[in-house]
Amino acid sequence: MPTKLLTLQELSSYLGISEERIVSLVDEGVLSAYRLGGEFLRFRKEQVDAVHSEIKSRIKDTDRVSVSEARAKVQERHRMVFDQRGDSIRDRVADFFYFYDFYIISALLIGALLVIIFS
Repeated sequence: MPTKLLTLQELSSYLGISEERIVSLVDEGVLSAYRLGGEFLRFRKEQVDAVHSEIKSRIKDTDRVSVSEARAKVQERHRMVFDQRGDSIRDRVADFFYFYDFYIISALLIGALLVIIFS
């Protein structure tokens, strides 16, 4: 069973540090991350736990944020990104079909095969 990857927001609340600091730790090479689409960062909990002591030694008290502050920052950041992108409903639907086309086509083929088999 594949392991669930942590998002930037989840890792921020898990470590208790800001998202910006996590991104800088990734850029410094301290923390390994997976980039999806060149934009979204994901992390494996096992890898984070393996370098947890080094992460704690590199962060300062000024980097620590409370969970509510981290959530507020994340929500504001998402609002800003969404506002900058200016996605319309049409763009969202197009993105949905672009990323899930394999599953949609597979479901249609399975449905067609079931109709053929049972008719």
